[in-house]
Amino acid sequence: MQSPNDEVLERCISDACVGLFQDYALPLQRVKQGALKDAELLFCGVVGFTGEQMRGTLLLATSSEPLGRTSPMRDSSLREWIAELSNQLLGRVKNKLLAHGVTLHLSTPVVLRGQHIAPLSRAELVPYAFACDGGYVCVWFDAEVVDGIDLTQTVSTEGLITEGETTFF
Repeated sequence: MQSPNDEVLERCISDACVGLFQDYALPLQRVKQGALKDAELLFCGVVGFTGEQMRGTLLLATSSEPLGRTSPMRDSSLREWIAELSNQLLGRVKNKLLAHGVTLHLSTPVVLRGQHIAPLSRAELVPYAFACDGGYVCVWFDAEVVDGIDLTQTVSTEGLITEGETTFF
C-alpha cells in the first residue's frame, strides 16, 4: 500500500508527464508496467535534483515515435530533444511540489541512448508508464524524502509562474 507521500508524488509526476506531452499534441494514456515488455525505449534523459526536503533523479525514456512527433525543431537531434523534455518534465514536477512546500534545484540533463533502457529493478521503483499513438513514454522518479516531510500539506503558490506563461523583467 502506498503512503500518503507516495500518492502525492505519483499524482504530481503523472499529471506533469501527461500535461507536458499534451502541450505537444500527443495524448498519453497511463498503462500498467507489464504493457512495456516489448517496448523499445531508445532515448533517455536523466536529470538530478536536490533540495532540503528531497533529492534524487528523474529518468524519462521514450521510444522514437513519440519523441519525434513532439519535437518542434525538426532539424534538431532527438538527443537534444529528450534532454529538453526531461528538463521540462522535472520543471513541471518541481512546480507541482512547490504547492506542497518542496523546493528543488535541478541539474543539467544527461542523455543515454541504447536498446531496452531500464533502471535496475527494485520493488519500490517502478516506472510511470504511458502509451501513445506509436509508442511508449516511461518516467522513473527515484527520490529520497527527508523524514518528517508531509506532502499532503499544501502551501499557497499564488503569484508563481505556471508552465507556458511568459514573464518580462
